[in-house]
Amino acid sequence: MKKLFLVLFIITVCFSHGQELDSLKVIEIPRSYADRVGEPFKVKQDSLYIFRTTDVLLVNKKSFSALKNVYLSTLDQDKMTKDLIEKYTQTLSRNIDLERKLKINFRESDSLDLEVYKRTQATLTNTQRALDYTINSLEKASTSLDLVEKNARRERRKNVFEKILIGIAGIGAGVLVGVSL
Repeated sequence: MKKLFLVLFIITVCFSHGQELDSLKVIEIPRSYADRVGEPFKVKQDSLYIFRTTDVLLVNKKSFSALKNVYLSTLDQDKMTKDLIEKYTQTLSRNIDLERKLKINFRESDSLDLEVYKRTQATLTNTQRALDYTINSLEKASTSLDLVEKNARRERRKNVFEKILIGIAGIGAGVLVGVSL
């Protein structure tokens, strides 16, 4: 009788536990939940869960709220980053345009510099010719001045000699007049 009673007791316990499992809602978390995007399932007290995923991470409500805030601020930062990249791209584009314009201005400036250089070279050549002509003229004038100076010296000597002769003649005439009288 003990055996019969024990068997009945085991059957009753098993049957009552089976009814408890049926009365509790069993929630199955499928394998695809690992790739799911969105808010996680909320776990309720006194519920049974069967996880088919490889890993399960449990987070309390405060931690979930903090993680959600971090995620949302990251999205805001992504918008700021996109804005920064957009502005940087615009600035870079504007700088590239300015560089291209600057290169064009340099080319134009170089062509103007080349033209100025050619004109300056022509002016220098003309100035060199004028200087050569002036030097030749000065040499001729210097030669003429040398001749004039030699002639002037000669004339002065001649005048001095004539004056000396006139003085000697005057002395001679005075001596003759003085002797004859």
